[in-house]
Amino acid sequence: MACALLLSCTEFASAQERAAFTDSDVVQGSLSELKDKQRVLLLVTRGSVIDSRGIGKSVIADAYKADPRRTRRYLHAFSIIAQKVNKYIRKYHSISAVDRIADADYILFFNLLEYRRSLGAAYPYGEMYVILNQPPDSKHPPRIVWKAKKVMWAEDAAKEFIKSLKEVRGEK
Repeated sequence: MACALLLSCTEFASAQERAAFTDSDVVQGSLSELKDKQRVLLLVTRGSVIDSRGIGKSVIADAYKADPRRTRRYLHAFSIIAQKVNKYIRKYHSISAVDRIADADYILFFNLLEYRRSLGAAYPYGEMYVILNQPPDSKHPPRIVWKAKKVMWAEDAAKEFIKSLKEVRGEK
């Protein structure tokens, strides 16, 4: 009886820990760190298994493992996000796209979870993150500075990111 009670208390405590996990545990900075950053790399990868105790580390590891040329494998999702970012680039000229992680100041990372079909069209759904790209010799490791509020359609995630970036940079 005491063993069963102890086991149920342990399960309850671990359930509370999982419930207490928030976005602030993933985001380790703020979008204001991008105020003077100009070079962005867009990566789209298919969702992998993520360790709930280290979501930030898993996302960063996935981003750095991704080959930027192979992320175009998910061309539909990539194109949707790229259209929104390119529109922002053409209008404000405050960022530019790069093709290599080494050249990027930050990484716009879309973790594609699934394609939902509606009315004969496929809609890519996933999570979007912004990873501040730090050089390996810096005292601060790469970290996530922004995360979309929820799992959403790629276009909506791109819109949310651009809206947040405009606010930080004081652009209208």
